[in-house]
Amino acid sequence: MAKGYVDQILNTLPTEVKRPVMAAFQYVQENWRLGDGARASNAQWYKFTATTSATANTEFAIVHGQGQAPSKLIPVLDLTSVGSQLVPLTVSRQPDAQRVYLASTSTSAGLTVYLEF
Repeated sequence: MAKGYVDQILNTLPTEVKRPVMAAFQYVQENWRLGDGARASNAQWYKFTATTSATANTEFAIVHGQGQAPSKLIPVLDLTSVGSQLVPLTVSRQPDAQRVYLASTSTSAGLTVYLEF
């Protein structure tokens, strides 16, 4: 959501309500971060690492154990790890409440992803 859009909506509020609500929106917009932990700092995204199969185009799974199937996978390039790479990923079957199923043409490659639930 663009800042101008939020401002436009909030401008209809009384000043005593508008100021603290705008301050909260500005804080979120200026401080949105993935972070370094197991969960993104400000989002319902959870960080996982995995290694692709040793055989190209063979299914491998990322165990997430969240009790529900994720809807999105966001690959992340870890700039603090020399040799970190983004690898091609293909969804090999739908995720379930415990795992995400993928395949890749890259073999034995480490990867970092965030999953959104």
